[in-house]
Amino acid sequence: MADTKNNGSDSWGTPKGMDPMRVMQIASGYWQSCALHAANRLDIFNLLGDGKKDLDTLTRETESDRRCLGALLSALVSMDFLDREGDTFWNNEFSKTFLTMSSKFYQGGIVYMFENWYEAWGGLYKTVKTGKPSALMHKAYSDEETRNYMMGMHNRALSQSDILTSMFDLTGKKQLMDVGCGPSTFAVKFCEKYDGLNAVAMDREQNLKIAKEIVDMYKMEDRVKLLPGDYNTDSLGSGNDAMLLSSMTNQESPEKIKALLQKCYDSMNKDGVIMIQEQLLHADKKGPQLAALIGVNQIINTEEGSSYSTKEMEDILAEVGFVDISSKQMAQPSPFIMVSGYKR
Repeated sequence: MADTKNNGSDSWGTPKGMDPMRVMQIASGYWQSCALHAANRLDIFNLLGDGKKDLDTLTRETESDRRCLGALLSALVSMDFLDREGDTFWNNEFSKTFLTMSSKFYQGGIVYMFENWYEAWGGLYKTVKTGKPSALMHKAYSDEETRNYMMGMHNRALSQSDILTSMFDLTGKKQLMDVGCGPSTFAVKFCEKYDGLNAVAMDREQNLKIAKEIVDMYKMEDRVKLLPGDYNTDSLGSGNDAMLLSSMTNQESPEKIKALLQKCYDSMNKDGVIMIQEQLLHADKKGPQLAALIGVNQIINTEEGSSYSTKEMEDILAEVGFVDISSKQMAQPSPFIMVSGYKR
């Protein structure tokens, strides 16, 4: 009889109740993401829309190989993105909600964003060995890639903006500055909520091309000023009653974060609030997993970025001079932690 025992006393099937399949599931996790990337690029979800189509029709419309497309569609059904009957396929409620452009909750831009990072993640081993990023975030992006990235960020921000804007009372505040604004969605949404509030949204010119589309879409041209610039080297102006730094501090070194927060402090009015919306590790640095993995994404894509903890961010704010500092996990569906402080 074959030996079914390992070197200990436990069966290989369930050593101490642990599941060995977890190793395979994580090691092959890119299989699922690649299937979603391919489906998104083939435009399958939009081609299906609210209707049903058979394999031959989808093969023709995507100009694909029938055998290979059939295998991909089967995978998408198994991943609960599509439903099927025989060789006829349709979007389920989840895909209609998040993966079709007609939905206000469309997340396809985020799928493109992560596909753009796929090759760089393949260089993780070399990055860890050498300390050099295998890609540099944004710097080599084409206009199309930038648009995909920015629209992905916009669609994600829409699902989180109500949570963010409800966390602080900006009644009576006159000027918000969104530092590294991306698509400027949060600046727009704050101005929508507070009638007397105007905003300055700063980012690189390539990103602001997309931000202008968002500002125009919401008819906020008179209230949201788009300011091209580099937050590390350019002035943040003066008279800011509120500062927003969303999902960008982990791109920088601790020294640059402190210098940036000092610039924020110096640009603010008394009783101004700083809001840092970020993927942060807990104080003990044992999680959450998403924040830890985003730290890995930063070493791949930036020269100085990393993952930081709530305590590290709070300590920097205190060193700069902010008071009443707090950290709070934001409500679902936001994965962010909010770290805030005030200038008194």
